[in-house]
Amino acid sequence: MKALWYAKWLVKAVTPPILLLGVKWIAIGLGLRKREHGQAPAGDPSMQEEPEWEYVPDGWQREAKGWNVDAVARAYRDKWPAYLAAIKAPSPLGVHHETAEVARDDAGAHNMLVSFAYVLALASRRRDGLSVLDWGGGLGQYFALARSVVPGLELEYHVRETPAVVAQGREVVPDVIFHEGVDCFDRSYDLVVASSSLQYEQDWQSLLEQLAGAADRYLYTARIPVALRAGSFVVLQRAHAYGYDTEYLGWVLNRDELLEAAGLPLAREFLLDARFSADGAPENPVEHRSFLFNR
Repeated sequence: MKALWYAKWLVKAVTPPILLLGVKWIAIGLGLRKREHGQAPAGDPSMQEEPEWEYVPDGWQREAKGWNVDAVARAYRDKWPAYLAAIKAPSPLGVHHETAEVARDDAGAHNMLVSFAYVLALASRRRDGLSVLDWGGGLGQYFALARSVVPGLELEYHVRETPAVVAQGREVVPDVIFHEGVDCFDRSYDLVVASSSLQYEQDWQSLLEQLAGAADRYLYTARIPVALRAGSFVVLQRAHAYGYDTEYLGWVLNRDELLEAAGLPLAREFLLDARFSADGAPENPVEHRSFLFNR
C-alpha cells in the first residue's frame, strides 16, 4: 500500500495540473469517477464557462432570477420519491436532496442530517408532539426526515416557501401546512428552523428577529455560509449543477454579527463539511455552520 501511495504521489508530482484536470473530467464523463457535490457535469461548456460561486461587490443591486422559479419546484418534486427512499431506515443519512441524483453515501450530508436529528430529539424530549415552523423548507424534506428519525412523534409541521414550491408541496405532502406569506408568524412554535434560507433574505436581520420571536423554545439556523474574519458580504450562486435552472444572491454572514442579531442564547454550534470559493471575496474559502439557540 505504501508503494502504491508513493507511485501516485510521483505521478502527480511530474504531471502538469491541467493534464490531471483533463484526466479527471474524462474519468467523470466515462462514469469511472463520481462527480463531487456541487461540481458542474463534464462536457457541458455552458455550465463551466462561469463559476458556480461569484463574489458580488455591488451586493443586492445585482439582478438574479432568485428562488421563486418553477424549475426549483419541479426539481424538488421530481426528486421527492428518491429522497424518501434514501432516508428510510436503516439506511445511512448521507443524503443531499439538492443534488441532481439523490445518493446515500455522502458523509458531509450525513453530518448535516444527523445534526438536525439531534435538534429534533432535544426539542421533543419528554414530549409526545412538536410544532415546527420550517422557513424555506422545500416540500418538507425535514418533515419527512423527522418522521424517519423519531418515529411516532406527533408533528404539526409548517413550511414557508415560494408560491411555486407551495403549489407543488400542497399536492405532494398534504400532511404539511404550507405558507406563502408572513401569516406563519401569526403564532409561535416549539421549534423554528431556517436551513439554508436565512442567507437569501436581503434584510436578514429583520427575518432573524421574526424567526426568534416565533420560537417558544428553540431556533435552529442551519447551513449558513459564515465569515470568521471579514464583515458580511454578498455572493451569487449558479445552481445548474443541482438541476435548478436559476441563480440567486445570498449573504455570507459574519459569525459574530449573526450571533448578536439572534438575541437568544447559543445552545450549540455545528460544523459542516461544506465550503466554497468565490474569487475576490473578502474571505475565501467560505465555510458553513449551523446554530441552535434556546430560551
